[in-house]
Amino acid sequence: MAQATAHALVMAEAQGLVSHGLSHVAQYCGHLRNGRVNGTTMPVVVRSKGGAAIIDAQRGLAFAACELAVHKAIARAREFGISVVGVTNSHHCGVVVDHLRVAGAAGMVGLGFSNSPLALPAAGGRHPVFGTNPIAAIFPRRDGVPLMIDLSQSE
Repeated sequence: MAQATAHALVMAEAQGLVSHGLSHVAQYCGHLRNGRVNGTTMPVVVRSKGGAAIIDAQRGLAFAACELAVHKAIARAREFGISVVGVTNSHHCGVVVDHLRVAGAAGMVGLGFSNSPLALPAAGGRHPVFGTNPIAAIFPRRDGVPLMIDLSQSE
């Protein structure tokens, strides 16, 4: 879990996305210390059938669970033609499109979605009622790097 998390934070930082990079180290450490995140667990596949699967992150940091989910999705899509894999009981997942890079490299379209805690008020409001709920997509291209889209509902 630590290796997957470090890789994701450094990758975000290298892209200039400091809001999703090393600035999270102190927060994640605090969550590990206070028990909000389980630092000794690894994600597991808890259900699977056909092209679908559910990964339980077991309250761990999300990065290892997202890696496992994308690898399972690629394998299932190769076998069944399409795949949907969900991650439950996880934590902040960082730059969503970065998780999908493996799918793009495999020549597959990848879509990623996440919910989020309340962060934004409605127009004219004072209290948050909406999450940022990120959405990402990757589309492989024959003669170039994949087309990558990553945005939040707040943009």
